[in-house]
Amino acid sequence: MRNGAAVLGILGWLLAGCGADKVVTVPSGGVVWDRITPVQVQAPDRPDWRGDSIAFQTQVSGLDRVAVAREDGSAISIEPEQALVSARAPRWVTGDLLVVSSDGSGLEDLWYREVKSGVTRRLTSFGGSWTPVPRPARPGLVYVSGANPDSGTLVLLPDTTAVPLGPLALTPPALPAGEPDWNPAGDQICFSVPASNGARTIWRMSLTDTLPVQLTVAPPNNPPSGPQIDRSPRWSPDGTKILFASNREGHWGVWTVSPLGEAQGLNVLALEVGSAQIRHPCWSPDGTQILLSSDRSGDRALWRLSNLP
Repeated sequence: MRNGAAVLGILGWLLAGCGADKVVTVPSGGVVWDRITPVQVQAPDRPDWRGDSIAFQTQVSGLDRVAVAREDGSAISIEPEQALVSARAPRWVTGDLLVVSSDGSGLEDLWYREVKSGVTRRLTSFGGSWTPVPRPARPGLVYVSGANPDSGTLVLLPDTTAVPLGPLALTPPALPAGEPDWNPAGDQICFSVPASNGARTIWRMSLTDTLPVQLTVAPPNNPPSGPQIDRSPRWSPDGTKILFASNREGHWGVWTVSPLGEAQGLNVLALEVGSAQIRHPCWSPDGTQILLSSDRSGDRALWRLSNLP
């Protein structure tokens, strides 16, 4: 993963000098949608926001790549990779360090990447390791193990500096899970779970008792618009609510649910237009804005939502 192809370096240089094609719309609810990635960036998805920087997954020549940029979408740089290697689902560990999943070793494993130097270090050698999320304010991370990144076993690495690493399975095989995220205290995890009818729901578990608790509820019989899908949960920076994407109103939207369950608090923040699909919303560091992936403009792009209710 240390040597990037020349074409990627050129592309990164070109994008660093480009401003995003700004498109701003204000729906009736008052939420401002601001497009921050230009059309040259293909299929941006899975954003993560730390300080004044963002990281996200994109595609180059059909392969997944990791990109970094300023929070307004400027100075985009594609992280170099070896030919035919994919890297995806970046999450910030520190202001200069990312953890990603990549098949750079021939297996899907977890890697650390220093943004400034480009130095990478393979973290796991288990294979089938996806969507890593660093544990806040302490060593360790959680990730999904299995053939499917959205339907596997949640695994905890208590300390990424330990030898051996000592992975601990958190969820049972009977409960397929994906898309984990930590609460700010680093002692609880939210995640999503698929159902046999195509629906998906949001769950939570504590590391003290590891008892999974279902937070959102999908109808047992799918509505005419299709299965209700609640996905991509992200804990708010203050720990009081969990952000997620859902199609539960017949349109995709961004919602929040109480960590105690939807009976204790369920709110819609913004709804999409037409058949546009929202993917992987995340909070700004101060919790006042949201960054997400949407195809509302015809192509997939990253959008920043402000003036939230």
